[in-house]
Amino acid sequence: MKSKNDKFSWAARGRSFRYAAKGIAGLFREEHNARIHAVAAIVAVGLGCWLDLSAGEWCAVVLCIGAVIAAEALNSAVEALADRITTDRDPLIGKAKDFAAAAVLITAIAAATVGCIIFIPKLLNLI
Repeated sequence: MKSKNDKFSWAARGRSFRYAAKGIAGLFREEHNARIHAVAAIVAVGLGCWLDLSAGEWCAVVLCIGAVIAAEALNSAVEALADRITTDRDPLIGKAKDFAAAAVLITAIAAATVGCIIFIPKLLNLI
């Protein structure tokens, strides 16, 4: 196992990026909700291009997309670890899973709110 005192290695950093890419691919391949979030992100980006968002609006949209997908990845990680520990009903594991799912829901609600603040006025101006 590596320690904090090991020397810096570009090869090790490259491997860590490959592991992260493997995680991203697995997230979208295996997790249904991640695919739903990806579709919502594609819709938001398409709408943003069509409505010509400002740089600040793009920053808000991109941060929201990243936050929701990151929350979904963390939720999936908690679920995978919990299921590895036991598939039996356990109140503390259930609580951890519920809290992780709540984090995704809270983030998604916040992202939807930001989306409404940005997109609704622009869409109403088209009418």
